[in-house]
Amino acid sequence: MNKIPENKTRKRLRTAMWVFYLLEIVLCSMPYYQYSMNGKIYSNSVFDMLSALGAGNDIGLSSSEYSAINTMIPLNFIFLVIPIVGFFFCVLDRQSNKKNVVSILCCLLGVVSILTIVTINLISLGSMLALLLYILISFLTVFSIFARFSAPSDKEKAENIEKK
Repeated sequence: MNKIPENKTRKRLRTAMWVFYLLEIVLCSMPYYQYSMNGKIYSNSVFDMLSALGAGNDIGLSSSEYSAINTMIPLNFIFLVIPIVGFFFCVLDRQSNKKNVVSILCCLLGVVSILTIVTINLISLGSMLALLLYILISFLTVFSIFARFSAPSDKEKAENIEKK
């Protein structure tokens, strides 16, 4: 992919994208799963679910419900890996368009993973905010793609001013 020097608009969009990816990582510590047991509502974060992977049923589920979600618990690493990959691509890729392609793929995988792993009936505040942030990041990525192809770089503007 062609490397184009970054202008102010693209830099602001890239900065906003990696800040939102950091926020996605922080949202993993908020309640992601919500379930009802004996008339009480319980909620667990991604880190709670990952800690249950090695420790057994310490998240408060009944043994039948825990055995039902035991196969889904290792998949919670996806909720951490996707924003980390998007963050590093947005921080390190300044000139090429790879960050936009990876960001669109991360947003798509993030939304699909939340809707398939968490499911609609278990969705909680953290997973709902994560869905909204993935949608926002995808819009910023589309704006970044258009800013790359439509706006001239600052270097080209300086050359045009010098010619006049």
